[in-house]
Amino acid sequence: MQAADLVAVGLVGKPLGLRGEVFVMPDPDFGVPLTPGRRFLTDGHGELEVATSRDHSGRMVARFAGCDDRTAAEGLRGERLLLPRNEVELDEEGVWVEDILGLEARTADGELIGVVEGVADGLAHDYLVIARPDGGEVLIPSVEEFVELTDDAVIVKTIPGLLE
Repeated sequence: MQAADLVAVGLVGKPLGLRGEVFVMPDPDFGVPLTPGRRFLTDGHGELEVATSRDHSGRMVARFAGCDDRTAAEGLRGERLLLPRNEVELDEEGVWVEDILGLEARTADGELIGVVEGVADGLAHDYLVIARPDGGEVLIPSVEEFVELTDDAVIVKTIPGLLE
């Protein structure tokens, strides 16, 4: 399976206690449940299977099969939990980041702003990171008031100060 076919749906955090439990930060864009028996791919530990999971003071805690002590849990810290793209539901208006990377960003008048080089998480919404031709970059709020996606470009509806 190619890396582009995988989606990061969570991140393993620090251990909790001595019995192999870890904090898990699920990606709120996907809401994939950490139910016992669910299997995830990782970058460095192959496949991990959720043995147990629970809420701990508003944070998700899980123990993965074969991870029975704090040392093993510490070894998982920083691992991304990955699923094949076809197993992850994307909301109706959502897009895969990989599908927009490298697209040109243009104003509604056709003026080149730059190229989409990434997406940054924000508190209220995400931002498109646009690499400017002059070497700088600009962050554009990824909301329909400012951004329209076509097959080959991102059209940005500008307002004064947005591109500065």
